Amino acid sequence: MESQLDVRQSGPTASDTGNSDKCVVMQLTWSLVAGGAEMYALSLASNLDRNRYHVILCALDQGGALELEVCRSGIPYFVMHRRPGIQLGLMWKLFLLFRKTGVEVVHTHHFNQLFYSAIGARLAGARLIHTEHSVEFCSRWDLRLALRLLCGLCDKVVAVGSHGERTLRHRVGIPSRKLQVIPGGVKLSNSREVKHEARRSLGLSQDARVATIVARLYPEKNHRMLLAAFDAVRRHVPGAQLLIVGEGVEETAISAEISRLGLTGLVHMLGVRRDISRILAASDVFLLSSHREGFPIAVLEAMAAELPVIATAVGDLPSILEDGVTGRLIGPGDTQAFACAIIDVLNDPGGARRMGRQARRSVAAFGLAKMVENYEALYAGNVARGQPHASQAGRRHSSTTELNL
Repeated sequence: MESQLDVRQSGPTASDTGNSDKCVVMQLTWSLVAGGAEMYALSLASNLDRNRYHVILCALDQGGALELEVCRSGIPYFVMHRRPGIQLGLMWKLFLLFRKTGVEVVHTHHFNQLFYSAIGARLAGARLIHTEHSVEFCSRWDLRLALRLLCGLCDKVVAVGSHGERTLRHRVGIPSRKLQVIPGGVKLSNSREVKHEARRSLGLSQDARVATIVARLYPEKNHRMLLAAFDAVRRHVPGAQLLIVGEGVEETAISAEISRLGLTGLVHMLGVRRDISRILAASDVFLLSSHREGFPIAVLEAMAAELPVIATAVGDLPSILEDGVTGRLIGPGDTQAFACAIIDVLNDPGGARRMGRQARRSVAAFGLAKMVENYEALYAGNVARGQPHASQAGRRHSSTTELNL
């Protein structure tokens, strides 16, 4: 099977730098958009020990806003441009890609990436690690069965939180010995941007009361419920403003809803941003209105920025947030309760600051260094160190390469 695959490679391969004894790890994600799983994978890839690991990223479906950051980090990456529907030929392409790049550890994120990579990884002799970020699809019996079978090929299956671990163990039937929980992690910085400077740079009034959501613009994030809640908030909180950060298929619908509710000028759609720390510094409260979630890194980042968080009680959010202490937990889809919680927090700046300080103390349990350490231990496994993969010798560096797969 011959086809051309465009490879965007932002840095030298292990063989080019004379470090072919490093363990070659490939992270496979759906895309390079700024989604939760993609950010998780990029954060991990960027913080692995560069003296021990050579990391490659591979997006099966599409590139996205993270490509520039990946290039700046010097991490090589591939975009496979998977078409809609099941493409069995992609399994073959991935097997050849694993062989050509000398991958020793294949790390997949989400079910689709495992589906297309598992057989190729095993045929290529690679260690296979799978991280499942969301278990909502497990409501379907056929997908539960498929995941159970595919996980039989994995060396380890990682859940990003206890909710996911319980589902994978009890509903999917993955043995406890194969499961491990590795929560997402964030860096805790002591240097944070000053609020008034952040607001000035974003064009926000200094006396505004600012709520922010950072999430993909997809139906499961339930931005429409958030807008309905904010429509009530603006009637009870003078100067209320809402910042919506993210991109996705719901962008047009959300924009239309903002206009329909008369929220133009109060709700700001910022698109994909990489200055999240500045946006959080300008904010008074962080919101997440999802009707399903895994273990959202965006919430950890907000807590690290000393923001109280108002979120729906779904996925692992109840294990991250303490209701009334670090924020508020609301039943999914409860527009009135969500609006009331936002009003209460924005009208009580002192209480919001106390919750924010407690949130930062709580998030210390979710450190990035610990997350990386746990994955490095999984990667090490039975990988033979110091023995370069036979296919590494043939790798060559270029900024844009055509591989014949």
